[in-house]
Amino acid sequence: MIQIPQTAQPAPFRVTRASHLTFTVSDLARSRDFYTEVVGLVVSDEDRDTIYLRGVEERSHHSLILKRTDGAPSCIRTGLRTYDDEDLEKAKFFFDKRGIKAEFVDAPFQSRTLHASDISGTPLEFCATMPRLERLDQKFESVRGGGALRFDHYQVTAPDVQLAASFYADFGFRILDYMIVGDQPVGVFLHAKDSQYDVVLIKRPGPALHHFAYVVHGIHEIMRACDVAGSLGFGDNVEFGPGRHSLGHSYYVYLVDPDGHRVELLPPPIYSGDAQDEPIVHDLTNIKRVTESWGLPPRLTWLKNASSFHGVERRNPPPGGPEPSLEAYLGMS
Repeated sequence: MIQIPQTAQPAPFRVTRASHLTFTVSDLARSRDFYTEVVGLVVSDEDRDTIYLRGVEERSHHSLILKRTDGAPSCIRTGLRTYDDEDLEKAKFFFDKRGIKAEFVDAPFQSRTLHASDISGTPLEFCATMPRLERLDQKFESVRGGGALRFDHYQVTAPDVQLAASFYADFGFRILDYMIVGDQPVGVFLHAKDSQYDVVLIKRPGPALHHFAYVVHGIHEIMRACDVAGSLGFGDNVEFGPGRHSLGHSYYVYLVDPDGHRVELLPPPIYSGDAQDEPIVHDLTNIKRVTESWGLPPRLTWLKNASSFHGVERRNPPPGGPEPSLEAYLGMS
């Protein structure tokens, strides 16, 4: 029998959305070109070792932080926004009660910030506010590439998605979609904001960051990002798509940056629902197309590669779950 985790009501603290990420990169200038010229983010601040970027629609200081490294590039932390500072205190109590280390830190261009991790080991960062900057979405002459509007969601791998989903539900995340093979969960789609997704959990070796996503105006901006990628020498970085998802129904393209970190561009999500809506269960047992409703399946790299979290060891889940690849598809044709 399927046991879908229940959302805590009321939530022990209030998370409003997935808000930002921090990566390390090997070539800061090359990564800057990729994220500004192809994806279309704008630079809020930068120095010789760090770049802070945001979407053209965003007023918060940053949604992506790139840090220079001489080692292997990795993801440092995933960021979640709380409603206010009082929720940070409640969040610390939540993690302390579960025996998970949580500590307040000073983070540039952020209010008081809490560092912790989820039950799988994914490094988390919570803050309530950032400095407010001018929205640039109406300055059309400065919009580049895909013209990324705003940060939308991120997907992490987890060896036990049921355990991870229960953890997020315990502090107020709601489950929209629940993927199973037989009676085993293989993917869970959760949200805090009133749109489709904030955090997606997928059953693979983890924890690791599979991708993060920015909203663009529509399919034309997705195609423009691909065109600009090709003209600037990033043509091979178009990894999967453009296509249309079978779950969530959005158009998409997945790009990998110069260090292999994966970003998805998608149109504004369409969602109409209520907190009382039950999660939709998707049985993938006999499904041949898991990710796409049309177009070619993803490459093996999309299925197997993910950004490691700095200093966090991945664990392998039990085998199971359909993962048809482009290579397998072509081998059958």
